[in-house]
Amino acid sequence: MATKGRLEFSGLANYLEELARAGQDVDAAAARAIEAGAEPILKEMVRLVPKDTHNLEHHLKVDGPHKEGNFTFIDIGVIDADANTAIYGNVQEYGSASNAAQPYIRPALKAKKAAAMRAMKESLKGEGLV
Repeated sequence: MATKGRLEFSGLANYLEELARAGQDVDAAAARAIEAGAEPILKEMVRLVPKDTHNLEHHLKVDGPHKEGNFTFIDIGVIDADANTAIYGNVQEYGSASNAAQPYIRPALKAKKAAAMRAMKESLKGEGLV
């Protein structure tokens, strides 16, 4: 069981089309850009996560980028955690019958979506690809 969010590389189709026209490696550029976009989201998750024992905080990571067909994505959240840590992460995010939710994944995704998109665009621009 994993508690994580997913940052999908979409909405930059025009940039990718320009990359393809320029003869650049679109897949590699997309991977680098999405890695850049994951950084502000992960930092916000770390800032928001409950810090009782710091165990949950230490399991907040980025996994990827991964590619499925033409779809490039990164997983961000509680990754490579034991079952107890994953369950604890879910209880913190969503709450339970006896514990109020202390969300840290969904608010981080919402708060840093624009920053992630800017970072992805800047990554592509920084490589001189757009």
